[in-house]
Amino acid sequence: MTTKNRVGNKGVSSFTDMPHAETLLPRVGTYKMIHNFNPALFRVLLKYLKPKKGEEILDLGCSRGFYVRELENYTEGVIGVDISESSLKEAVTQKVRYGDITNLNFEANSFDKIYSLHTIEHVPNLKQFFSEIARVLKSGGIAVIVYPWEPIRGIQAIVAALGQYKNPFMARKIHLHRLTPKRIQQLIEGISLSHIESKLVLALGLQYMTVLSKKN
Repeated sequence: MTTKNRVGNKGVSSFTDMPHAETLLPRVGTYKMIHNFNPALFRVLLKYLKPKKGEEILDLGCSRGFYVRELENYTEGVIGVDISESSLKEAVTQKVRYGDITNLNFEANSFDKIYSLHTIEHVPNLKQFFSEIARVLKSGGIAVIVYPWEPIRGIQAIVAALGQYKNPFMARKIHLHRLTPKRIQQLIEGISLSHIESKLVLALGLQYMTVLSKKN
C-alpha cells in the first residue's frame, strides 16, 4: 500500500519505510502495560473506531503493538507510536515506532482516525497531547481515548506500582492525573476538537471512553 503520509519533512512511500526509532528521538522510557491485550476492550474500540480498508489509523501509546496487530486485519494503514523502549524491543508487529506522542513526527492531517488506550494518565503535558491529535488528525476524523475511572488518583495503578517499584504508594508516579470526561472537555478548549461522547466501559475493570472529532 502506498500512503500520502509524511514523516517530518521527508516523504515516505509507506509506514514501513519510516526511519528507525533511534533516528527519530532519544531512547527513553521503560514503563510496560500490565495487560498487553484486552479482547473486551478491543471489541468496544472496534464499535466506535469503525476501521475501514484504506484508512490510516494511529495508536498513541501502543506498547508492544497488540492492538495495532489486530487492526492490521482491517487496514494496512495502521501504525503505533510509543516511548517505552523495553516494550518496543518486544513488539509483536513491525507497524510500531518509537516516538513522543506530544511531539509527533507526522505531517498535519495525516490520519483518518486515532486511538489511545490507557496512555493519557501517564502524559505530563495533556494540553500538548490533544493539540498533537488535532494537528495530525484529518478534518472530520475521530479520536477514541480510553482512560481509567479512578475515584482516587492512582488507585488503578497499584498493581503496576508493586511490579515496577515494589511499593504501592508509588502509584501516583505512574498515574499523573485523575481524569474525567469533564476534565477532557476542559483540556480541549481552544483546540480544534469537539467532544462527541463519553461513557463508562466495563472491560477487565471500569474505565472511561471519550470520543472526539476534529472540527471541519
